[in-house]
Amino acid sequence: MNTEKSVLKKHQWLFWIILAAFSTFFAEVFSGSDMFPFFHPWGLLVVVPLYGLHIVLLASLVYRAPKPCFSSLVFAGMLFGLYEAYITKVLWAPPWGDPVIIAGFAPIETLVLVFWWHAWFSFIIPLLVSEKLLTGSIELSLSFPGKIGKFLNSWWGLSAVMVFGGLFQSINSPSVGESLLSGVSTTAVLVALVLIWKRVTKATSYTMKELLPNRKQFKWLLVPTGIMYLVMGLLLRPDWYPDFIGHVMIWILYGVSFYLLSRSQNNPLADITSPEIQPDSWANQRWLILAGLFPLAATIGELLLGPIATALALTFWFGGIAFGVVMFIKAIRLTFPKQKETQHAQ
Repeated sequence: MNTEKSVLKKHQWLFWIILAAFSTFFAEVFSGSDMFPFFHPWGLLVVVPLYGLHIVLLASLVYRAPKPCFSSLVFAGMLFGLYEAYITKVLWAPPWGDPVIIAGFAPIETLVLVFWWHAWFSFIIPLLVSEKLLTGSIELSLSFPGKIGKFLNSWWGLSAVMVFGGLFQSINSPSVGESLLSGVSTTAVLVALVLIWKRVTKATSYTMKELLPNRKQFKWLLVPTGIMYLVMGLLLRPDWYPDFIGHVMIWILYGVSFYLLSRSQNNPLADITSPEIQPDSWANQRWLILAGLFPLAATIGELLLGPIATALALTFWFGGIAFGVVMFIKAIRLTFPKQKETQHAQ
């Protein structure tokens, strides 16, 4: 007997739109790369769809396993970040400063964008927040191991993420006024979308897996994604394609990431969750406080941290690299467990 409830298409599509908005916010607004992505044509027609297609498609791959696991999230997030090669060309030719180029690509920017920024702020954190606010699932919340799980599933942990985002944006913000306006306007859009979701779905408790694309929808979504890569690959900074060795380095990263994602979904530790993690209930309105923390932190950061902005940026960049690499190693260890760990899981 099939007990799986039917998901209304309008609910599913609305979920994808909100997921796209969350991914855009945590990646573009946090970084200050685009402080108003929801308020201009390029943002609405290019940036939001780019982030939306990536997070929806890659999340659906993660959820093809019986349960989402931490390793799969990390490796899928890395695949997300690799769009910075063939679409923006940033992994080959960063448009800032005097980048270090080795073997045809930029290793520092690759570590920052692929292993840290996009893996976590474009993919993992937007998925986690979406699960908490929009679904009845807790599987993703329970998939994070140890201290990182306790942090991301705690109220103070997610508050720290929002404060960090505000401070990070203040480094790239041109003025106090723009920091405040960006923070208030973009979070207002997210709050409005969440309230619309709650009103439209009328407290229907969907799971994340039900809301993500099925295999047929996945194939259809590959079409606009492929078109976006083709068009933007040809039109956006086309003179910055690398020599052959630069392409090879990116192909290796794609191959390794796809292989690790596949392996991570077929190991005996994939279903293990931390028994210490108790995800907070988001049934009340405390999540609205999180929306207010970001513009507050961005404004304070712009007012007070200007003299140390460069030092702060370097600290965030290299701290982010260290975090991304440590989490990557953790994901590798979970994907290829030692024999004793495998026996214990069984």
